[in-house]
Amino acid sequence: MQDKLKPEVERVQFKRLIAENPNYFGTLAKSPFKPVKKMAFNTQYEELNCVGFNPATNFLEATIAIKLPYGYGGDLCQPGTTEYVRFFIDYGSGWEDAGLAGAGVHDIPTGQDCAKQSDKPLTYVASLKIQPKTQCCNHPVLPKVRAILSWQWIPPAGGANAGWVPPWGNVLECSIQIRPHPWNILCLLDVISEGIGQKLKVPPLLEAVKYQPIPIPDPPPYKLAELAKLYAAKPTATAVAENFTVEPHRFGLSSIQSVLTGGGLNQDLLTAKMAEWSAVGINWAAALAALDNTNANVAYEQLECLGIDDTIPERLVATLRIKRPSGYSGDLCHKGSIEYVAFWADWDDTCQWTYLATVQVNVHDIASIPKDGLCYSAILPVDLTYQRRTCDKPKIARIRAVLSWSVPPSTTDPNALNYWGNRLDTHVQIDPGDPEKPGEFLYKIRNLGGIPIEDIDTPASGMTLPGAVFGHYPAYPADAWGLDRACPFGGNVIVEGQYYFGYYYRVKVHKVGEPYTSFTVLADSFQVERWDFGFDLQTSVGGFFKYFDPALYIDRTLANWGSSGDALWEVQLDVATAPNEASIISSTPWYRLQLDNTAPAPPPASPATIDIHISAGGDCKDATQGSTITGTFVADDLHFGAWSLSTEPNTLTTPSNQPAVSGLANTDPAPLGYTWTLDTASPIAMKPCGYVVRLDVWDRTIVNSLPGEHNWNDIEVGFCLRAES
Repeated sequence: MQDKLKPEVERVQFKRLIAENPNYFGTLAKSPFKPVKKMAFNTQYEELNCVGFNPATNFLEATIAIKLPYGYGGDLCQPGTTEYVRFFIDYGSGWEDAGLAGAGVHDIPTGQDCAKQSDKPLTYVASLKIQPKTQCCNHPVLPKVRAILSWQWIPPAGGANAGWVPPWGNVLECSIQIRPHPWNILCLLDVISEGIGQKLKVPPLLEAVKYQPIPIPDPPPYKLAELAKLYAAKPTATAVAENFTVEPHRFGLSSIQSVLTGGGLNQDLLTAKMAEWSAVGINWAAALAALDNTNANVAYEQLECLGIDDTIPERLVATLRIKRPSGYSGDLCHKGSIEYVAFWADWDDTCQWTYLATVQVNVHDIASIPKDGLCYSAILPVDLTYQRRTCDKPKIARIRAVLSWSVPPSTTDPNALNYWGNRLDTHVQIDPGDPEKPGEFLYKIRNLGGIPIEDIDTPASGMTLPGAVFGHYPAYPADAWGLDRACPFGGNVIVEGQYYFGYYYRVKVHKVGEPYTSFTVLADSFQVERWDFGFDLQTSVGGFFKYFDPALYIDRTLANWGSSGDALWEVQLDVATAPNEASIISSTPWYRLQLDNTAPAPPPASPATIDIHISAGGDCKDATQGSTITGTFVADDLHFGAWSLSTEPNTLTTPSNQPAVSGLANTDPAPLGYTWTLDTASPIAMKPCGYVVRLDVWDRTIVNSLPGEHNWNDIEVGFCLRAES
């Protein structure tokens, strides 16, 4: 049953308390405000449990446990609240800000599953794709990652803020392994330089191609004799040793499996294997006996977390830790070995597991592994189209991950464990939506312009609704300034939706007020990113695209709309069995989008929506050193976002003071505007020089379907500051 307790005032009124006193909880190291109630790293409601990284896709992952049924801002039919995660990376020279991720959370009653276990905590995953620094395979890149979890308070950006303290939330660190970049001339010269003890430079003739990959075949897996030599405690010329740093039944597992798996026992193969093992000084029978006594061993690798990321494409994420420097069949310049993670789900709480798929993570011997190991993530995209319920009926599912090193786990028995690895279960919440059943063809658009369709007033205004956040970046609100204003769209409007392999689709746009026969088909080709590596080109046939296989691709782009103008438009998706209009079997409603592709306009535009002037003495005149200059400015766009005033130059050699302003929202229309003042004497005595006061103005249009991109313009007014006579 749901806990009848209510969240404390520090939770319910958190934003207001911080707004009144940014240091209310005493978490700011340097602040003029005195703490009222000291509180830091409170994990009563939420806790960051794991940080991981997937080298193949460059996704950082943070797993968050939501522990209570209340304290998250409302149920699934309400906006809820946000768990923010900011990632920092240290490559050895200090913390660098990697970026912000997040997950939306809600009040969800606590219940019991079919196994009579509590369905709390619910586990969520916040993801961030990065562009890491890379090296050649002979120089492992093993940075440390720090993740700061903070409920409702965005951890500040910048590497210097890696020590920031959240009142609600916690901090977690783990080292990760970056995938080496392809072999190139620099790598080749580096290896030769190490061999001869002298640094070689790239010849001028090859300077232009020094970063170009050198096509070389993938290295083959080590043979048993090579592994025996690699892991011998005292390597010898004959690769024979009595003791090994890695157990023979570990590094010889593939060799043993070649005999134990498959059909009937092959006597010739068995004899050959026994002779091979004997030749390198390993007792075959002893290795078999040791393997018989090995089950679910976690000495080398272990699953630690499991959760769901509900951004498109929705995916299950399992985090595992690699614990040792060796035992993984080769370093980064060789093939290494595979950690297999099989995912299972009990979507409907029936205590019947359904096998989903098995994901592979490539791991290697890394001598410089930190003592706390390396954290990896296994990622499986899942189609939850047919698992949704309406927001008033929370859908809680059980998921399971099974880890197995070198040997794929069972696809028929969810309880089976192999020699090395373990099993992990958890509960997740499925994002609400309209319930669908296979065969009903209720295909939908998921995101328009980066915003989930349910967060847009698609029947009427075509603007974002209160509480709207970006579908791929739930930590970022549609209104970048956090004022929850309705936002229009502009630039490249990306249309996204689930892929239905085997069907075709087309996307149409139509200007409101014109006949529906005048629609435009979005038929331009575009790139779709693969999970494994690279991109594939999606090309239409007569305006129809064929759905890609959803298991192969990271994104869910359906079409790109290079929008123009400021009118109200509509978007519709048609689904078909063949690339022609006669084969259309389903269409979405027409979804409205308000466009705004016009930037704030300075003179001579009429009317000008941004302008700036100096009052006393006029524009571009002289001013006396130490005087106070006054002026007016206008910033009043139709979909106003924000403005800022600055003085230039403002450098170490020529520092300047910044204008003081009398308002924080859009100004009164021209010619009134707002006033500004610039004290040239305080806090810095500005030097005699030519200066400008610059006005930057942004609207709040969501441009190119990304957070932080808006229509923008600037205007300046100059003056010459002269020394007192």
